Amino acid sequence: MHSTRVATFLLGAWVACCVFMDVLAIQNLRLPARFLAAPIAPAAAIVQVPGADQVALLLRHFAAEQNRYFYSNWELLQIPVALVLAMVIFIATDRRIFGPFLVGLMLVLVLFQAFAITPELGFRGRDVDFPPGSNSVGAQARLWVLTQVFIGAEVAKLLFGCIAASYLFAYKSRRRSRSNASTAVEL
Repeated sequence: MHSTRVATFLLGAWVACCVFMDVLAIQNLRLPARFLAAPIAPAAAIVQVPGADQVALLLRHFAAEQNRYFYSNWELLQIPVALVLAMVIFIATDRRIFGPFLVGLMLVLVLFQAFAITPELGFRGRDVDFPPGSNSVGAQARLWVLTQVFIGAEVAKLLFGCIAASYLFAYKSRRRSRSNASTAVEL
């Protein structure tokens, strides 16, 4: 009974952290424009020296580097979380394989992101961050395709997480209804 709660908590925390990281990345990339739209007085004086375009370029690069750092570390952290979660779900569902299979699919997507997409995104992203690489249409197109693949893998991972959560909730309620039925028969 408690293993189901632990599995549900771990799965919910994992999915919530994935959503948090996605929102954080989006907000992080919007921050340079927000800053340059209304900088405070001391910052405005600093921005005027090199020019708003140069500062925007540097801030966008910094935001992208921050996202690369956060995602590379987050993806490595997800690997042990997935392994522990698969074991807990296996125990919680009376050694049924469907729950751990879904977590295994999530783990495969994390490994794909961590070892195939994110390093390439980092390499291609640094090429595009500053001119002359940012003027190359081919480099920007490759970066956009990689970003779309990353987003697709992230959406699939969250979808598998939601399916696993639904399975855990259904399994728990099914087990509870069976125990209530057996208690009623005994009376």
